[in-house]
Amino acid sequence: MNNVFLKTLFCILVALNINAQSRTTVKGYVKDADGKPIPYVNVFIEGSFEGAMTNESGYFEFVSSKRGKAILSASIIGYEKFKTEIELFRSGEIELNIFLKEKEVELKETVISASSYGSEKEKGLVINRMDVLTTPGGAADLYQSLKTMPGITHVSESAELYVRGGDPQETVTLINQTPVYHPYTLESSYGGLFSNLKQSAIKSVYFSSGGFSVKYGNALSGVLDIETKDLPVNNGGSFGLSLASLDLSYGYMQENESTGIYADFSQSYTDPIFWLNGGRERMTVAPVSRNFTAGAIVKYSKSSRLKLFVMAADDKQGVNVERAEYNGVFNGNSSNYLVNLQSINPVFKNLLLKTAVGYNRFKNLWKIGTLDIEKTENVISFRSDAEYRIAQKVKLLGGFEFESRRIEYLGKVPYYDYDIRPGAEYTNIDAKINGDRAGLYTELQYLNLFSIKNLSTAAGIRYDKIFQLNAEWADPRFSLSYKLSEKTTFRFGAGMFRQMPDPRLLNPNDGNPDLKPMRAKHYIFSYEFTPDDNNSLRMEFYYKDYDDLPAENDFANYDNSGYGFAKGIDLIYKGIFPYGITGWISYGYIDTKRKWIDFENLTRSSYDITHNLNLVMKFTLSDYFQLGFTCRYATGRPYTPVVGAVYKEKYDIYEPVYGADNSVRFPDYKRIDLRLTYYNMLFNKYYLVVYAEALNIFGFKNLFGYSYLFDYGQKKKSKVISEGVCSSSVLCCKSEFIFSFFRRIISP
Repeated sequence: MNNVFLKTLFCILVALNINAQSRTTVKGYVKDADGKPIPYVNVFIEGSFEGAMTNESGYFEFVSSKRGKAILSASIIGYEKFKTEIELFRSGEIELNIFLKEKEVELKETVISASSYGSEKEKGLVINRMDVLTTPGGAADLYQSLKTMPGITHVSESAELYVRGGDPQETVTLINQTPVYHPYTLESSYGGLFSNLKQSAIKSVYFSSGGFSVKYGNALSGVLDIETKDLPVNNGGSFGLSLASLDLSYGYMQENESTGIYADFSQSYTDPIFWLNGGRERMTVAPVSRNFTAGAIVKYSKSSRLKLFVMAADDKQGVNVERAEYNGVFNGNSSNYLVNLQSINPVFKNLLLKTAVGYNRFKNLWKIGTLDIEKTENVISFRSDAEYRIAQKVKLLGGFEFESRRIEYLGKVPYYDYDIRPGAEYTNIDAKINGDRAGLYTELQYLNLFSIKNLSTAAGIRYDKIFQLNAEWADPRFSLSYKLSEKTTFRFGAGMFRQMPDPRLLNPNDGNPDLKPMRAKHYIFSYEFTPDDNNSLRMEFYYKDYDDLPAENDFANYDNSGYGFAKGIDLIYKGIFPYGITGWISYGYIDTKRKWIDFENLTRSSYDITHNLNLVMKFTLSDYFQLGFTCRYATGRPYTPVVGAVYKEKYDIYEPVYGADNSVRFPDYKRIDLRLTYYNMLFNKYYLVVYAEALNIFGFKNLFGYSYLFDYGQKKKSKVISEGVCSSSVLCCKSEFIFSFFRRIISP
């Protein structure tokens, strides 16, 4: 523990206000029309960097160096922007009470399905931007923060979402209606570490862990639907510097609020973190990544806009690897590009049309020993979604999407997975997998069904076709919601969900191009209790029935004879706790088994994490300090043990002998992360933010894998986070994840 806190380093980010000479304190409260406080509102002086964000009580306070008349603005998503003229003096105070009006958005009322989470109330249980920013151990990353939600099992330290026993590829990510199959940085066989999409670029989020609308297709387990931000809130830029990264951002909006642009750039560098925490000698190339996002928005009417969004990212890393048969160097790099153009138009009074076209290119390269494989993926997509209000309580949804996906694998892979030594036998790979998919859907949403007040339903059907595989299917889905009182709601959802298997299994050489889509039937029952706007409780029971899963076949490589199930309970309470503590507690229980891929019998899934518990708590110590912590517990992940080895004299190597599939588990996962944040202003001129974050402060020995000696007679623990590591900033935490992650992935 002493060693942990000796490593703590404070990182100071300073924003300069050059024209600070006079000083006026501007303070007050922001409330809604009913007088309730609104947290996280941006209150600022237009044309400057001066401003503040309201706290949980709706209170704001900042110091201005300007003099004379100025425009004060207050804005937050979901409310009309507030503006007023104020007079700033050489010294003194200005106290304001600001009331915001909720925006009137066409077609806002909708039927909320079970298992839904979003950044807005109409999308389900609210998970907002500040939840992402302030989750200790979440590194201000959307995916890492979502992993504290129920329904997502803690299989690894990666950012990938393992939803209710499903493989990460069974959850689809959409950015402005465009599918993105690789939304992570530093991606490996265990998944990426963090999102390529910075939280500063996000406007809204919808996440569902099951039972989602027919709007979403080719997804077996879950969906993450992200909308990037629109016009910048104010003009100006920011600069951030820490031990692990450099961050720059800029936003500009015309005075008439019709056009705006923004750009964010981040460069990570991990050498200082290795200097602080040790371990640089294991790296041949310290993990680094770059990320750039930008947007241009044109608002050509009150409710119509055109939005261009661009994302570019790349990374590289190199690490010394110790395996049973070979000690070598793993080198990897990747690049990711996304271009998206989206149009949002109310065509008529009751018809809203959203259309997007996008292009995404992903490329990565892995090298170690005889393994040398390059993957290139190009996706072109078009999507159009329409919402039409037939009557006050009836809404019709419909849409069309087309996606052209091209994947190419080029290089060589070891013939035996236990022998990657240079010169070992290998198989040349030159595979091109093409898939053009078209989808149609329609859904009817009806409020007060059969004239029963508070009884709502959504029913729809979806049709998909993949042309090259001559595969087509239709999936019906249904949800029912009954609001027993203003505080209590019951929901039920059921439906059919299908998805094509991993594209690698469609390769004619070692796969089967005639594989059918995987199929799952979802059944969900949900209870939600919301005593007020700040507190909510949700409990869900679910069952998923799988069939048509890919399974090994002696004649066709793979067929669709696989099957399985997943059942469990998810529970979350989010709100205000005693002593002013805010946060949430989530718990998930799951029992899931599959017969698929190389499992000969119905056996425990690799993602069968029986118990998942997360506590996220934040407490404001004073006007300047906030303390937060995250506690995580998860049942150990199942794995197939090595029970012996056979010596292969021809190759001078030992071949491992495995026991029963997923018959044992790693030790339970335990971790507590801590963050202390300090806010202040120096000399009434400089904004000061100092924060320290410690990961795994009690040094729990969390394992996700083992490495072995040459004859597999003895195994060694591969530590993920072996001791608490204090970091100077969020991105410093990322670097610690990176180091421990790449120590782990090369182990068998």
